[in-house]
Amino acid sequence: MLELPRKAKGQRPVYLQDAIVDKLLSMVVSLAGEVTVLRERLDTVERLIDASGELRQRVDSYHPSADVIVEREAWRARFLDNVLVSIRQEYEELEKMDEQQPYTAVIQVVTEG
Repeated sequence: MLELPRKAKGQRPVYLQDAIVDKLLSMVVSLAGEVTVLRERLDTVERLIDASGELRQRVDSYHPSADVIVEREAWRARFLDNVLVSIRQEYEELEKMDEQQPYTAVIQVVTEG
């Protein structure tokens, strides 16, 4: 399977007055997309449920196995990675900048304050 890079090259465009608001908007839009897909899938399941409501009772009393819990946690991690991608990218850029600064330059910045 072909994997495309998840990072765009160059500076991230700022559409609103504040880059932080842009990042929050990006996260909200990602979440909205995920919720939309989830809602459509849930709607499909609800429409497939029999009229007696037996499946609803089974869903309410369901206790996931350890394997299911691990699978759900992996999905949750991927989901949060997707939602928080802009913050993670900025953090990685800051780490890269920190790695590139020599120790003495950091000391000088700190002492000059």
